Amino acid sequence: MLKICYYGELWIPIIKELEKKGYIIFYNQFSENADIVIIESPSVIYNIYPILKKIKKHKIKLVNFLIDVPPWRLSIKDKQNHIIQLFFQYFYHIIHKHCFLDKILTFIFQVINRYKITKKPFQTINLYLKTCNRNKIYYYILRNFLKNSDLNLSISKFTQFCFKKLLNVDSKVWYPSVNSKLIENIRDLPIEYDMINISRITSHKRQNLIVDASKKLGLNLLIIGKQQDKDIKLDCHNFYIPNHLDVMKELKKSNLYIDASIFEGFGMTPIEAAFLEKVAIVSDTYIHREILGKYPLYFIKDDLNDLMKKINQALNG
Repeated sequence: MLKICYYGELWIPIIKELEKKGYIIFYNQFSENADIVIIESPSVIYNIYPILKKIKKHKIKLVNFLIDVPPWRLSIKDKQNHIIQLFFQYFYHIIHKHCFLDKILTFIFQVINRYKITKKPFQTINLYLKTCNRNKIYYYILRNFLKNSDLNLSISKFTQFCFKKLLNVDSKVWYPSVNSKLIENIRDLPIEYDMINISRITSHKRQNLIVDASKKLGLNLLIIGKQQDKDIKLDCHNFYIPNHLDVMKELKKSNLYIDASIFEGFGMTPIEAAFLEKVAIVSDTYIHREILGKYPLYFIKDDLNDLMKKINQALNG
């Protein structure tokens, strides 16, 4: 059986299924005896750079899962493309590409963190270095990395189009699947929420639009997801649940699933909502049309009135 080094956490349930079939899996670690190294998304490429020469030396195949490439990240108008951000992104790249520099920087961090007078400002600098990415420099680096890989798998035709159009990277389409066994085995639970949204909390996910709709209609809303944009304040129940089964149980306890995002690479949760026989109301985007077809109710992007209209339509049968 094939030996696979898998880097990431998002697609672990799928990789576990391969393991059940006899494949040998190394989770987030490298083995010279591996046949394939799979990277779940470009966000973990710096886990690969220190072992890239070993991968090439042992003729191990390198495979990437491509999730999305937001077009605004390549625009000069995006705040991430300020000259200072571009400089720090390149600095971050150089440090983390070369293993010895990464070790030196880690040692410096450990020393400085021992002293109160330097700990807080240095933590701020370190956080800034980690969050100044996803700009033009990053995607230029990513493009070169992907072009030197053996296989790139896009999770949708839309993602395939974006990577080809914006980065000139070829890929094949690989649709991920839901863990239907896990979802179908969730027992019946009492309804606690009128509607739910499950997603990272960022500006392009448009959670504030959902909150506004729930307030105007007097409905009980729950939002589950990592707060990636700290400037967004949500006036509703919202928290992060790391365990996927627990997230699905909360979805089971909701009447409706709402997705107001203006950009997605795939959109897994509406499919999971379908398995749980929940009505989904989603923004009318290309990717939702590609993946979900005629299943959900679509509302006009960023249109609060149309969203409320579709919510009333769903609740009234």
